[in-house]
Amino acid sequence: MTDPAYPTAAHDYASDDEELTRLDDAMEGGPKGAASVSAIAVGLLLLCWLIVYAFVFLPRGTVG
Repeated sequence: MTDPAYPTAAHDYASDDEELTRLDDAMEGGPKGAASVSAIAVGLLLLCWLIVYAFVFLPRGTVG
């Protein structure tokens, strides 16, 4: 990790192994909050579409 093309900055960890371990632990969780928000948004979008379909398109009947 001492490649001159990638300078390192000072950090609070005792070693690079400890830093990588903490990084791996932090990355395991994943974006659960973002997935929840997007799932709720898509669910509301589908619910609104079904309401519009039921109250606007179905009462009109078939075309032609």
